Amino acid sequence: MVVGLILALILSVVDFLTEGLFSKSSPSKMKFISVSAGVSVSYIFLILLPEIYKGAMALNRLLFLAILFGFGAFHLIEKYIRQNFTGPALRKEHRAVHSSTSFVYFFVVGFLLVKLAESTGSISAVLLFIPIMLHIIIDSLPRRHTKKHHLRALSASSPFLGAILASFIDVGATGNVILLGIVGGALLYTVVRESLPRDREGKPMYFVTGLLLFTVVILLLWNIGF
Repeated sequence: MVVGLILALILSVVDFLTEGLFSKSSPSKMKFISVSAGVSVSYIFLILLPEIYKGAMALNRLLFLAILFGFGAFHLIEKYIRQNFTGPALRKEHRAVHSSTSFVYFFVVGFLLVKLAESTGSISAVLLFIPIMLHIIIDSLPRRHTKKHHLRALSASSPFLGAILASFIDVGATGNVILLGIVGGALLYTVVRESLPRDREGKPMYFVTGLLLFTVVILLLWNIGF
C-alpha cells in the first residue's frame, strides 16, 4: 500500500511541476514523445494486455469488455467534441472535457497503483507508473492549462486522491481487473491517437530506443521470476 501511495504522490508532483516543461517548438519535445511512445507500446503489449487476459480468464471473459470501454469512451468523447464545436468553442470545450477526463483517468490510475502493489507486488505498480508518468509529462507539453496554482494543484492531485481512496475501499479482484481494463483501453487509445507521432513527425530511432530499453527491462524481470 505504501509503495502505491508514494508512486501516486510522485505522479501528482510531476503533473504539477511539468506544466509547460517544453515550449511548443522545442526540438526535444518530439524526441521525448517518441521515447515515451516506445516505452508505452512495450508496456501495453508485454505487461498490461497479458495481465488483463490472465485476470479475465480466471474470473470472467466478459471482463475483456473493459478494454473496449476504455478505448471506445475516449474515442467517442474526442469525436463528439470535434464534430460539434469549431473555432474558439472547440478549444474551450476540448480544454474543459480534457481536464475532466484526465482528472478521472489519473484518479483511477492512483487507485490502481495501490491495488497492484497490494495484490501483485511493487514491481507491477512501478511498471504501470513509468508509462503513465511519461504520459503525464507529454500531456503537459503544449502549454500551462491554468496560471491559478490552486486549480493546478487540485488537478494534479487526482492520482494521490485515488490512491488514498484505495486505502479504504476494496473493489475485489473483479473490480481491479475492470479498472485495469479501462485504464489499459484508454492508454492504448492515447498512445495510438496522441503519443505515436504521425506522418513525417516523430523520431523513429528514439521510438525504437524507448521500445527496446523497456522491453529489455521486462525481459530481465521475467528472467528473475517476475
